Amino acid sequence: MIRIKKSLCAPASLSMTKQYDGEDVKKQLMEDQHEKCYICERKLVTDFEIEHFRSESNYPRLIQTWENLFLACSYCNRRKSDSFDNNVNPLTTNVEEEISQRINFLQNKAEFTSSVADMPHTDTIKLLNILYNGKDRVKPRNLKEEKFFNYAKQKVINFMRIINDYMVDPTEKNKQVVTEELSIDKELLGFKYWIICDNHLASDFESAMIWNR
Repeated sequence: MIRIKKSLCAPASLSMTKQYDGEDVKKQLMEDQHEKCYICERKLVTDFEIEHFRSESNYPRLIQTWENLFLACSYCNRRKSDSFDNNVNPLTTNVEEEISQRINFLQNKAEFTSSVADMPHTDTIKLLNILYNGKDRVKPRNLKEEKFFNYAKQKVINFMRIINDYMVDPTEKNKQVVTEELSIDKELLGFKYWIICDNHLASDFESAMIWNR
C-alpha cells in the first residue's frame, strides 16, 4: 500500500447523474491508480469495484464525492466493507513510509507496524493483517486467503532475488532492473520499499521511490 494521487477534476458523471460508478469514473481511477488496487496493489484486469474510502452505509453523503472513490479488487473491497472507515487516507499519507510492510518467511505471514500511534494507522494495519493473514488468526487461512498471501509472497521473493543480484554485482545494468521493478505501475511497491530500506539501499534508489508526491 502506497500513497495515491488522483486527478483534480472529478469525472462528469458524478455531477450529471446519481451514479458513482460511471464508465468515466472507472476509466479515470484506472489511470490514476495505474490499474492497481489501491489497498493491495495487485493489478486489476476485470476484477475491480468502486470502493468508498468512507463507506456508503456510514457516510451516505460521500457516495458521489470524487475524493472518496477508489478502485479496489473484490477481495480487498469486501473485506474492508464498512468496518474500516478510519484508515489512513492514501491521498494525504505517505503510507509506504509510515507503515512498514514485510513478509516473515519463518512464520509464513505478513507483518505490518507503524511508529505512528493513532487510530487510522492502527485500523489500516488491522485491515492489512486480515487481508494477508486471514480473518481468524487461530485457524489457518482459507483457500482464497492463502492464494492471496502466496501471490504476494512470490512477488516479494522475486524482488529479493533482483535485489540480491544488485548487491552481489552493483552494475548499472542490475541497478536498472531494480529501478524498473520500482516503477509506479508495478505491484506491491509498499513491500518493495521496505526491502530496499532493510538492505540499506535507500540512497541508491531514493529517486525511484518518490511515488505520487
